[in-house]
Amino acid sequence: MLKKDIYQIRFAIISLIIYFFVMQILFGTVCPLKAFIGIDCPGCGLTHATIYLLTGNIQKSLEANPTCILWLITISLFIIDRYIHSLKIKPFPSLFIITSIITIIWYFLHILI
Repeated sequence: MLKKDIYQIRFAIISLIIYFFVMQILFGTVCPLKAFIGIDCPGCGLTHATIYLLTGNIQKSLEANPTCILWLITISLFIIDRYIHSLKIKPFPSLFIITSIITIIWYFLHILI
């Protein structure tokens, strides 16, 4: 099933790779808000936060972006449901929406404080 999913979204994957490569070369960042407006977006810091979390540095992960844990849980549940074992309760897309809203709220609180 994973191979079929990757094949179906192959053009999106190729487009994202090209986008990341071009943005990084031209602007030094892949974030369009940071590149064009100069401010961080709600997702800024998620990659660093994930790396810190996976390497066991929880404090640095929470400093980079505390919503990382929510995103890892949401994505993990999606992967388990899609590729390992179908869950009886389908929390998607509600869980994605809730996690997105929490991320945006954190972003505005982070800016204001």
